[in-house]
Amino acid sequence: MIRKYIALLRMKYIEMLAYRLATLVWMTGAIVQPLITMAVWMNIDPSQSDAFLFYFMAVIFVERMTSAWDVWELDREIREGTFSNYIIRPLHPIHWAIAENVVYKVLFVAILAPIWAIAALFVPALRFDVTGGQALLFLAAVLLGAALRFLLSYICGLLGFWITKVTAVYGVLEAISLFLSGRIAPLSMLPPMLQQWSVFLPFRYMIGFPIDIVTGAANGHDMLQGFAIASIWVAVFIIALRWIWIAGLKKNQAVGG
Repeated sequence: MIRKYIALLRMKYIEMLAYRLATLVWMTGAIVQPLITMAVWMNIDPSQSDAFLFYFMAVIFVERMTSAWDVWELDREIREGTFSNYIIRPLHPIHWAIAENVVYKVLFVAILAPIWAIAALFVPALRFDVTGGQALLFLAAVLLGAALRFLLSYICGLLGFWITKVTAVYGVLEAISLFLSGRIAPLSMLPPMLQQWSVFLPFRYMIGFPIDIVTGAANGHDMLQGFAIASIWVAVFIIALRWIWIAGLKKNQAVGG
């Protein structure tokens, strides 16, 4: 399996290099929304400009590290019949998607980390003030967030065995996530009822929870509760994915490809 993953990672890396401009446009386009939102909040409350600057830069990093796009690829491949090419292979199709995700995120870190480091030399608000333990918890939370978004995206994509346009379903979830994940504003700024809902829904743990750790907004109880709830959601998504995959194969009647 290790050798297979090495081959998959190498193949996906070469594939992304072959489409360098498209990859760069995708990476650049993904940071536009957080930057616009940051500018809006900084104009609303200039006294919190430094806090908003660090928060939304962290949103850009975490959002890219947890991003998932498999729903769009599965939607097209299942509808056009090309997904059958993956089904007949000895390796589960999900491994191809995992390899692509890993390569994309490693490349994004390689680009963003030096930019952040240079910017922090001139902008004090971008400097980290965290302990080693905080940093490890932050990375663990990002990993959990990436797993949640990937599993949710893949589950929605597999609904293509039954639904013609699953991206519409996923679009609704993305709209909800925009508010309850902390992408549009820090979760502490949401109405109390939405804050309560966000604790038990998976969206918060995709973006907002890791940022709360790195900014110090989450205390020990919050972190313990957050990791527990996020882990439960990962387990639920894995079970759901397995069930939908088995049921989808029975339903699959692909033509074309």
